[in-house]
Amino acid sequence: MENDVLKEKVQNIIQLPALPSIALEVASLIDNPKTSVSMLTKVISADQVLTAKVLKIANSPFYGFQKKISTLDFAIMVLGFDSLKEILISVSLISAFKKKPDRYFNSKEFWQHSLATAVAARTLARQLGYRISSESFVAGLLHDIGILVTHQYFHEDYAKIIRAVTEGKSSFQDMEQAVLFATHGDIGGWLAERWNMPDQLVEAIKFHHRPLLAERNPQLTCLIHFVDYLCHKLDIGSLSYEKVEHYEPEALKVLNISESEITQSFLDSFGSRLREDLERTFVNIV
Repeated sequence: MENDVLKEKVQNIIQLPALPSIALEVASLIDNPKTSVSMLTKVISADQVLTAKVLKIANSPFYGFQKKISTLDFAIMVLGFDSLKEILISVSLISAFKKKPDRYFNSKEFWQHSLATAVAARTLARQLGYRISSESFVAGLLHDIGILVTHQYFHEDYAKIIRAVTEGKSSFQDMEQAVLFATHGDIGGWLAERWNMPDQLVEAIKFHHRPLLAERNPQLTCLIHFVDYLCHKLDIGSLSYEKVEHYEPEALKVLNISESEITQSFLDSFGSRLREDLERTFVNIV
């Protein structure tokens, strides 16, 4: 299957979900400084699944309320607008691609890794003082979406790839290239194009394993590349079949991070913060 042929097939899959409209509407509202809690409540309450998820997360022990939070508007105030945006985008995407796992694909493992990468990207973006923390969360959440598309719509090819990887015959990306003539980065990028996502997000998804090819926003792509490595290194939501054991040193230069800063102390501190953030907000999503 040649690269261009596969690209056309991906972009023309009829059953492929659209980006969830309610999540996009809420994200747009949150980006508007004039938006009120009541406006968000009105939109979210139209979706029972999203409403239930928001209430469940607001009632988690981390927020420390002795009495049960039973109203959506109060739950929104407890979570805050930024966390709410991330929660709704995550829940909507996971729901849109919901499918029973099989022997070749563990959906819980997949989304745990995607969420871990998203939170790590947002956390490091803020730590580095970049003004792309919201965008970095979405890029992290979607960076491996090509794996999911391959599993759901090219299942025989996906099974062949996983069998070869688990038997130790080849790496995941090498097998993707051998079977599909493309990687999950390519496929995810094509999907992002179909969704009319901004060019910098398309690029971050497409080149997260080849960050030095990024032109539109090298910082964002290098950020996703590095936090993907961190999640595997820290074994936080790592994928059993896709081992990311190295990062591109030049990517750190783009991020203005010195390799000497990547100490065990840095890894321990970042890992602790990431685990806490995931458990506080996202433990009930997957």
